Amino acid sequence: MYDCIIVGGGIAGITAAIYLKNANKKVLLIEKGTMGGILNNISKIKNYPGFTEITGPDLALNLYDQVKNNSIEYILDTVIGIESGTSNKVKLKNKELECKYLILATGKEARKLGLPNEDKLLGKGVSYCALCDGHFFKDKDVCVLGAGDSAVVEALYLSNICHHVTVLSKYPKFKCQEGVLNELLKKDNVTILYNSLTSSLNEENGKLVSINYNQNGEEKNIKTSAVFVYIGSTPNILSGIDLELDGKYLKVDNQMQTSLDSIYAVGDIISKDLYQLVGAANDGMIAATSIIKRLNKE
Repeated sequence: MYDCIIVGGGIAGITAAIYLKNANKKVLLIEKGTMGGILNNISKIKNYPGFTEITGPDLALNLYDQVKNNSIEYILDTVIGIESGTSNKVKLKNKELECKYLILATGKEARKLGLPNEDKLLGKGVSYCALCDGHFFKDKDVCVLGAGDSAVVEALYLSNICHHVTVLSKYPKFKCQEGVLNELLKKDNVTILYNSLTSSLNEENGKLVSINYNQNGEEKNIKTSAVFVYIGSTPNILSGIDLELDGKYLKVDNQMQTSLDSIYAVGDIISKDLYQLVGAANDGMIAATSIIKRLNKE
């Protein structure tokens, strides 16, 4: 029986684990992929205290080192379900774990285009992470799909690697920070197509070779070696528990407590005004300290 199990090894989950461990509580951290979570997909971070600039993977590595240095127990596995009762049961593929309190820090997943061939071409020209896969397309022509900060930042990153970057926004303008967009607009090897909606992913011999897109009602085609998709994300809400939602996000109180007494949620899966790294860390701290107080009274 653990005092607390944390599902998700991003900045929110790891912060919670550090606080719980420092309070001498029996805590387990479960991450299905790479420690640091979505940090590993971020090329540059300039607004996190203590760092003038740091890459996402470097910050993720720092957090992972902190997990190890604090002797925090962790496993890399996928949670397939949750069962809540007198205690919380966390179901993995080959075993079941039990805890008094549970913190959900499962983050978001990239939203897909929903086009034929999209899943088939994943890793063969379709990507949701420029930092992860951009180097495979060095000196080649690529496309970025999206209109937000992530699309613009990753297009800027790709412009330093690839021969040419075409950015397709389905809107007449970008929905991003002006400073980052201005940097992108200065690039000679970047073309921006507004009012452009991708309609098909075209392959040859199992690899992406071009895309079709509709621009102002006219169907067009562009040759490309890769498309990097940044059209938003959806929260990862685990099955097996009925928690109150606020839209598509989990609803929590000011202690990060969900509608179930012993389950907390932090980071990108909860409803809030801003989704920033420093805020996610704060969520983790609040949830952990709330649980610590409750455990100390038991």
